[in-house]
Amino acid sequence: MSEDRADKVTRIILFCLLMLLLAGMPLVLSVPFLGTEAYESVRGQLAWLTFPLKFFAVLQFVKQEGGDSVTELGLETDKNTWPHLVIGGIAGGAAAALVFLIALAFGGQVASPSSFAEELVLSVIIIAIPVSFFEELCHRGYMMTRMVELWGRGKGIAISSLVFALLHFSWWVPLGSVPLHLVILFTLNLFVGGAVLSLGYFYSNERLWVPIGFHFAWNIIAFIAFPVYPRNPVINPEIFQIEWGITTVLGFLFGLSIVWLLLKRGREKRG
Repeated sequence: MSEDRADKVTRIILFCLLMLLLAGMPLVLSVPFLGTEAYESVRGQLAWLTFPLKFFAVLQFVKQEGGDSVTELGLETDKNTWPHLVIGGIAGGAAAALVFLIALAFGGQVASPSSFAEELVLSVIIIAIPVSFFEELCHRGYMMTRMVELWGRGKGIAISSLVFALLHFSWWVPLGSVPLHLVILFTLNLFVGGAVLSLGYFYSNERLWVPIGFHFAWNIIAFIAFPVYPRNPVINPEIFQIEWGITTVLGFLFGLSIVWLLLKRGREKRG
């Protein structure tokens, strides 16, 4: 392995480890408050703190490589920025809506209409914006692009999507709190989701706006239309619960097909 390639491998491993530390930070630092009324609030505030830390981390890694700004990672703005955000939003919303409609039609558990309060929707939107932006910046913008450079597009998408899925471990720790088969399903589902977001990046000429829009709309519907599992008990989560059940893959693939079709149509109009 050449010295330059070895440096790149070392750097991406360090970046993944840093993302692991940031993903675990809210869990670890909120332990002293476990069992108190302040626990959820403290954990939530620590999660918000990870957003600027992720941005600073990505910026420093880019500068180590000789870059100047995170804009270079697919955040360039042009005439396609808003159309790409809209396309991603339509696809992500339709993908999550399909999972919701399947659950509604076949007896899966969904959120009650009474929970669709205006303040809930607003709070979910406020949370979904930084989550979608910073996760896409870290996982697709930096991590995936560097892995693709090292190992090719197929392996780069697969490895970065697996890391993306595993770094959502906070939903199923400590081990035993969620049945093992659900942990496996959850990880596989997020792996597919990461791959779909990665393909959206490449379909849109290596820009992050489609994945950001998709991620944002998916999270909005997931949090509003479904109970939050495993915080709340759910009937048949391995089938119907979004991100945990097998119907999630259908949603992701449906969303990917919409991304491809809308981008293809846009290119044909311009051509």
